[in-house]
Amino acid sequence: MAALQQKSRDPDGGNVNDLNFGDEFDPDKPENQGMVFLSNQEVACILEHVKADREKDHRQPPSMMLESLDYVKRNCGVNAMTKIEKFTQSLRSRLEALEHGAAAEKLHKYEIAALFNLIQTDSEASEATELIPSLKRFDSEFIEQQVLEACQKEMEELMI
Repeated sequence: MAALQQKSRDPDGGNVNDLNFGDEFDPDKPENQGMVFLSNQEVACILEHVKADREKDHRQPPSMMLESLDYVKRNCGVNAMTKIEKFTQSLRSRLEALEHGAAAEKLHKYEIAALFNLIQTDSEASEATELIPSLKRFDSEFIEQQVLEACQKEMEELMI
């Protein structure tokens, strides 16, 4: 029990609020180079491709994979995978390009993936910072007028 408590307090274990994801996600480690955080939309696209490949080879996709695909599709808000792929690429590029303040601070890859999962709702800055605490390092005006507005614009274009 004491070992378990000690481990949970370990500062190297990571803290998503501070964008510290622990050793397993350390971007400086060679094995983690090119690592990305995926949104529900991106996971849906990947699983849809895997499902299509398996079906093309006349193999039944595992039931757990199909359940996962159903879950992420339900939470994507859009079922047209080709639209989702274009949408995610466009929005990811738009969010990666945003800069804030004199230091030109950018959104973290995790924050971008988490924002993807919020865009189905008309989120406000306060909701975004509650669900993604690391966004608190930005002022609410930046989140509202730049980040959430970019998400809404892409979502509107997707629905056209």
